[in-house]
Amino acid sequence: MTVQFPKADNLAGIEIINKRLDRFQEQYPNVTLKKNDWQYSPDEIGIKMAAHQAPSLFRVPATEGKVLLEHQWLTDLTPFLANYEHANDFNEKLASPFMIDGKMHAIPANGYIMAVMINKKLFEEKNVPLPTPDWTWDDFYAAAKATADPAKGIAGFAMMAKGNEGGWNWTNFLYSAGGTTQVVADGKVASAFNSEAGVKAMEFMKQLRWEGNALPQNWALNYGDVYNLFKQGRAAMVLGDRIEDAINNGGMKKEELIILPIPSMEKGGDHTGVLGGNYDVINPQESAETQQMAFNYVTFDLFKDSGLDELKLVLEDRKSKGQVYMYGAPAYYKPDSEYGKKVEELVNQYPDNVFRYDPEVTKLMKGVPEPSYNGQESYAELTNVLQEVFSNKDADVKALLAAAAKKIDEEVLSKVVIK
Repeated sequence: MTVQFPKADNLAGIEIINKRLDRFQEQYPNVTLKKNDWQYSPDEIGIKMAAHQAPSLFRVPATEGKVLLEHQWLTDLTPFLANYEHANDFNEKLASPFMIDGKMHAIPANGYIMAVMINKKLFEEKNVPLPTPDWTWDDFYAAAKATADPAKGIAGFAMMAKGNEGGWNWTNFLYSAGGTTQVVADGKVASAFNSEAGVKAMEFMKQLRWEGNALPQNWALNYGDVYNLFKQGRAAMVLGDRIEDAINNGGMKKEELIILPIPSMEKGGDHTGVLGGNYDVINPQESAETQQMAFNYVTFDLFKDSGLDELKLVLEDRKSKGQVYMYGAPAYYKPDSEYGKKVEELVNQYPDNVFRYDPEVTKLMKGVPEPSYNGQESYAELTNVLQEVFSNKDADVKALLAAAAKKIDEEVLSKVVIK
């Protein structure tokens, strides 16, 4: 069995995988293990599969489900799950990108559903009431406008708008407006963000920028810039849940922070955000026996006390450093599974060193995967639209989205071949 192995410069990853391989070999001495440091790339997977050189199991981003299935490069895990005692304990929210036709085709390794991180201190300083988990775009706008203090260099909302991350951030509002990024029909892919939902989501950005004056004066921020601004107390709200970074590296206090879901466009609507992360898949070119061993390897440390032991080490380390561990975000297991209850029990032993997601928040969170085809190119085009909207208060949102869709369709998506 060929196992995906970290690159030579990832020393921490190598140590973890080597220990796992030793434990696996101990339990399955009949398996010959080979290491392969190839990491998934959309540009290389076709070549690897054609040459029968892909590892027996490999890790892929959440975006890749449809592409892999359409090329028959995914193994249906149904036969293996039939004999797996924890088959019903996986978190459906995170498993959804690879749940195709009701069948599971990947095991969630790590995943996220985008949320909103809030600095309560900035709300209190302006006497602005904190929003509740069932908030809407109107509530978000009111909060962003009221907490902004341009004279002091404080933004009510800071989002990424410099690189491709801008399109990624904006897609959360497209999804919460009921839109989607792409459609597949008759073997062809086309962009779908040039829609009524897309116009609403981009007009909302325009409103935040020009009417609410809620964004940073220098809004051309990348991933790191946004979170640095937040840690400096210069942004009341940002997308994401980098709580550990804000507290452990930014000196913020856990009492100052809360996490909320992406606001719904209208009262009672879905709180939909981008679902991303990484998933372990099994190579369908392998024999049934090797596929079974690959499944055993992928699930080897899941739902086990060894996972709890690792978590305990992390919690002890955070305690010794006076740091926090974030708990309660969607994980590979269901919170009410037997394993989920054991995790809860362990975490409860470290009340001072745990930042908890409100269970009401995780219940409301709904995730939709990132674009399945050429997502980064789509994000880049959407960032261009976002930048024009933030630069020009008279920007024609409808025309800009139409032009972006035309460009991405003609130059990129028209070349996608679906077999």
